Amino acid sequence: MKKLSVIVLAVMSVLVMASCRGPKGDPGNANVGSSTVKVVSRDWYWDNTSWRVDIDYGAINADIDDYGAVLVYMSVGNTWRQLPMTFYYTATDNSGNTLYCSSSLEVSTYRNGVSIFWTENDFYDGNRPDEHYFKIVVIAASYYNARPDVDYSDYEAVKRAFQIKEDEK
Repeated sequence: MKKLSVIVLAVMSVLVMASCRGPKGDPGNANVGSSTVKVVSRDWYWDNTSWRVDIDYGAINADIDDYGAVLVYMSVGNTWRQLPMTFYYTATDNSGNTLYCSSSLEVSTYRNGVSIFWTENDFYDGNRPDEHYFKIVVIAASYYNARPDVDYSDYEAVKRAFQIKEDEK
């Protein structure tokens, strides 16, 4: 009987260990996911104060939405800049006057997706935003909380800290 108990215990241990494996995530880590999303001009729609795009992203489950982290970055030149962000520029009106302008990008997350809002400082709809690339990174709460040393505004630091494998643009 003692021999049978040892065998049953060994089999149960193997089954428990096997059932603890989660689905394979981006660099072999089910607790961190990352994807690059291309948003083209026609994807944006006007919502009375800003241009908006909704991006479906199934990795934002209840746990991530309630307790984890959702980081969104936009490709600017050769770097990724974290949202929200504001950038400033000048333009010239029809009379040749210099206008000082700004655009702000903000993010709202929800289960299974993110919304990105592009707002001009005058709240004028103007032209749709052009084509842009966004990177969405989701991190389980336990992993996020265990790494207070990471500069989450720096995508390259996040990529190194969580060993995120770069996907294609």
